[in-house]
Amino acid sequence: MSTTTGSTEQGVALSQQDSERKALSTLQWFGIALGVCLVVVLCISAGRWQWSRHVDRDEFIASVNDNYTAPAKPLESFLPTTDAPLDESVVWSQATVTGRYLTEQTALLRNRPINSTPSVHVLVPFQTDNGEVLLVNRGWLPYDGNAERPSTIPAPPSGKVTITVHLRQSEPTSTKNAPSGQVRAINVDQALTAGSEYAGVAAPAQGTYFENAYGALVSESPAPTESVRALPRPSTDPKNHMSYAFQWWVFALGGASAFVVLFVRDRRLKKYGTQGRPVNPFTALDTALESADAGTSSSSDAARLEHVDALKRQMRTSKAQREKRSRVQEDYEDSLFED
Repeated sequence: MSTTTGSTEQGVALSQQDSERKALSTLQWFGIALGVCLVVVLCISAGRWQWSRHVDRDEFIASVNDNYTAPAKPLESFLPTTDAPLDESVVWSQATVTGRYLTEQTALLRNRPINSTPSVHVLVPFQTDNGEVLLVNRGWLPYDGNAERPSTIPAPPSGKVTITVHLRQSEPTSTKNAPSGQVRAINVDQALTAGSEYAGVAAPAQGTYFENAYGALVSESPAPTESVRALPRPSTDPKNHMSYAFQWWVFALGGASAFVVLFVRDRRLKKYGTQGRPVNPFTALDTALESADAGTSSSSDAARLEHVDALKRQMRTSKAQREKRSRVQEDYEDSLFED
């Protein structure tokens, strides 16, 4: 009676241990699945971000190729009013306008390298014959001995000037500090304010200057006595955004595939035991044949052959058994390649 009770208690304890092991395994799989999902989502998101950059870059390249060398048109054909937005489709278009430079209100754009050369860009307001003000990026200068501001800045032509510019959209406002008379971005409002404050004059009133666009200088007539360095053509290199996007998506697919492989292998391990490999169902037959061969010393050849024939007939008694044998063999071979 005591032996039966002890066996029962031992069985209950083993069942509880098996349940605990199963619960722990489920918790582990939940953690792994959550981690894989997080990695996959992050990789997909990174891929989408790179793809959006690829699309933006393609649009930029198309705009440069379509508009950069197109014939120049009057400024008002692109910007009929001072508060009109500059449409994406006409960015980099060439526009012509006549007026005069407000040289005393020049501002400098800091830390905008040209071909890896540290430089400042010269931003000068240009007042058209209609009294409207267009901010013009006349070009760039390398830093000299004065690390804060170039010692000399070539002046633009005085009097009435006709200029041709590539139209650009005003950049977002920069929150970084800059020395007096300088800016960190070509934001029209910030540049006009910085130049006016440096010159000690009032900034152009709202509604009297083009708020959403500026011009990158192409040519001036008459030409200045001394010129700043010309702005280079923008690069049309597509960069590697598309390949980066596909790489991130391949990482996501790889993470998901690794999880599936790990899960299948774990299921097989639990199904076939701690070795993780199924037992060859024909091992018993091979052993029997070997035993039959080893028994020749104690039995006649006829008895040995009869024993072997009986085993073979037993393996081929019905079609159902043969099909089962084939399926088991295939499962066994597949499991050998999986590890």
